[in-house]
Amino acid sequence: MILPRWRRGFTLVELLVVIAIIGVLIALLLPAVQQAREAARRMQCSNNLKQIGIAMHNYHDTFRKLPYGSFNLRETWPSSGTNWRTLILPMMEQGNIVDNLSFTSTSSFMAGGAAGSGYLAGNKVLEDLVLEAYRCPSSALDELKGHNNDHAMNANYVGNQGAAVPVPGPNNTIGTRDCGHGYSCNNGILVANQNYGLKDITDGTSNTALVWEQSGFVNKLNKTSNYYGAWYGTRHPRSVDDSGSCGDLWQTGTTCLRYAPNTNAVLTGASQMYQNNTIINSEHPGGVMAAMSDGSVRFFPEVLDFETLKRVACRYDGQVIGSF
Repeated sequence: MILPRWRRGFTLVELLVVIAIIGVLIALLLPAVQQAREAARRMQCSNNLKQIGIAMHNYHDTFRKLPYGSFNLRETWPSSGTNWRTLILPMMEQGNIVDNLSFTSTSSFMAGGAAGSGYLAGNKVLEDLVLEAYRCPSSALDELKGHNNDHAMNANYVGNQGAAVPVPGPNNTIGTRDCGHGYSCNNGILVANQNYGLKDITDGTSNTALVWEQSGFVNKLNKTSNYYGAWYGTRHPRSVDDSGSCGDLWQTGTTCLRYAPNTNAVLTGASQMYQNNTIINSEHPGGVMAAMSDGSVRFFPEVLDFETLKRVACRYDGQVIGSF
């Protein structure tokens, strides 16, 4: 006689123990997985900045100058100008986009606006266009900025105009001026209606920032500093150094360093409304990233003395930065 075999299964207690063990393992491993994912995103952000830095140097090799930070082609509203993000597109293997753009006094790189018409005129190819090289993968910002039915991408990297008052060095007002909408600067590198060569960076290319990360919220109220999209330039055709009034010199694509990184407050000259002192920020824990003028990429911790960071923003202040 063959007796039936009985298979012993899990008791309820054993099953609960197994579930508890699995839960503990998940709780232990999840932070490590999240950290690994953030490390990968940070590496991709660094690669984006590296790509931008190389494109800047290729632009310099071609034209013997770095690109304008932003520029305008006419006095009247709306602006027809754009910024460095557009100018280096051929060096980012995106020349087909530039071939379809219009750089005339009747064209526009502004998405949306008070009137809601005539914007992105001649440049509709930029509408809804998203380039991942200009986006930090850790950013929580929407890919597109919508305004009056026009849409253009949110970019997460801004050019370095320089430092606002007090400027490091013996002359604490050099290269910066209150032109409305906050201080504008040309003591940095990517500035309005002017462009410089690497020879103009007398502090050394490894000591001077070229492009800052700006991938976080402007403040608790505003999601982005790209109020009219990532491609817009400046409303004013003159530079900071020009004689006479420089009023209404507001611009997109660059920032003049006035406040500490990751400051989360509504500050003068730093709102989303096309202001000049938008805060550099990051979704990476502990600091912000930047492409330096020599093509390298560095991470600047939040605890870094702000005066030191302003020295990094200036190209000719002559101050010693030191190690950090």
